[in-house]
Amino acid sequence: MNSIKQWIPILLLALSPLLIPPVLYAAEQTAEEQQFSDAELAQMLAPIALYPDSLLTHILIASTYPLEVVQANRWRKKHKDLQANDAVNKAEDKDWDPSVVALVAFPSVLEKLSDDLDWSQKLGDAFLQNEARVLASIQTLRQQADNANTFDDMDNMKVTKVNQEIIIEPVQKEIVYVPVYDTRVVYGHWRWYNYPPVYWVYPPRYPVHYPSHYSSHFYWHSGIHISFNYYFSAFHWHNRHIVVTHHSHSNHYRPRTRIVSSSGAQRWAHKPQHRRGVAYRSTVVKQRYNSHRPSAAQTKQLRSVERYGNGAKHYSTTQVKQRREQDFGHKLAISHAKADRNIKASQRPEFNSHYKRDNRNDKKGNSNQRNISSAKAHQEKRTKQATNSTYKLESAKTKPALGQDRNLQRERNLHREKSLQRDHNAQRERNAQRDKSLQRDHKAPRERSAQPKTQHRAQANHQASRERSQHSSQGRTKQRDH
Repeated sequence: MNSIKQWIPILLLALSPLLIPPVLYAAEQTAEEQQFSDAELAQMLAPIALYPDSLLTHILIASTYPLEVVQANRWRKKHKDLQANDAVNKAEDKDWDPSVVALVAFPSVLEKLSDDLDWSQKLGDAFLQNEARVLASIQTLRQQADNANTFDDMDNMKVTKVNQEIIIEPVQKEIVYVPVYDTRVVYGHWRWYNYPPVYWVYPPRYPVHYPSHYSSHFYWHSGIHISFNYYFSAFHWHNRHIVVTHHSHSNHYRPRTRIVSSSGAQRWAHKPQHRRGVAYRSTVVKQRYNSHRPSAAQTKQLRSVERYGNGAKHYSTTQVKQRREQDFGHKLAISHAKADRNIKASQRPEFNSHYKRDNRNDKKGNSNQRNISSAKAHQEKRTKQATNSTYKLESAKTKPALGQDRNLQRERNLHREKSLQRDHNAQRERNAQRDKSLQRDHKAPRERSAQPKTQHRAQANHQASRERSQHSSQGRTKQRDH
């Protein structure tokens, strides 16, 4: 008996996944899958982890607003002739986040964020989900680069260590260079074999400055002179979060410690209005920012439940097939109704134009107008009857059997074609009768006008013949007298 009591808790633990409701169990698994692993974080952060801190803060903040990044990149391409300062000052009129506006001065970075949208959206989701883990992963990658002696020959950047934290700043305080490096080399031995680092290949059109010695691991884009609002964000490495101040009047260099300790500094907070309706990856983040749009995980789960059913209800193959056939039949009926309406709409302009042309040719067409209007009403009545019969046939069989769908559709098509053919033939006969009546009406005035002319010509000929006969008789009389 004691042995049975000992085995009961073990059995309950073993059967706990089966006792938990399937939906809750799936939700727990989804929540676990939403967490990015250390390997995934290192993979996505590899191409930007060695950027200067000021630029990296703007990249992380802007990645949470992917749609604004795309808009800013398209706007920058249209204004590619503007200098960095002029472009940023002009872009401040847009309702973008200040970090997105600051990246307008760095077109190469902005284009990478926009082109590799899947990567930038994952980066923003990871940053929103756990800001501290992202900053810790950046420090881990910088430690690996330091252990590989990558910073020994780094130009244009100053690398310092404060409380075992690696800080990267520009050598010239108000000129920021964007480094270009091979992520497969600068970190030495890569720990995660199944998650290789993201490697960016820049097109030849970007100006890249090569180092003076060939042993360097870094290349550089053209330096950007900061004379616009830029120095309003910094890393608080000890607390593992980003600190921001008001972005106006931040065009002069301010060290990181001054930004962090300033009176108006506060921890960066995400603004959902700049998200522009883009779904959040996890349900936790969605609830944190009171978003009514379902998360990406919820959308995926709802689609799978709708397609295959959840653990409480399963759909057989026959039921799924019947549902698909019903949906297809419904969509097909809607398309046929639209086609019938288009046919009716296409017939009306042609009929009206023909009617107007007849009125112009015939000034005495009052009777013809009545005939045409009656013919038009008759045609509309016939078309309406054919359409109603088609709709009645479709409504009587909205849910047909699975094997009778094709036969029913064939009968509908034949019925519709016959009704259209009858209408076309009737219209052709009416047009022929109307043409004949018009020809008779045009011939009658000509015949009436031709009769007086013929009588006048006959009288003139008779008078001329009488005059000629009189003249000839007078001539013969004179000759006889002579």
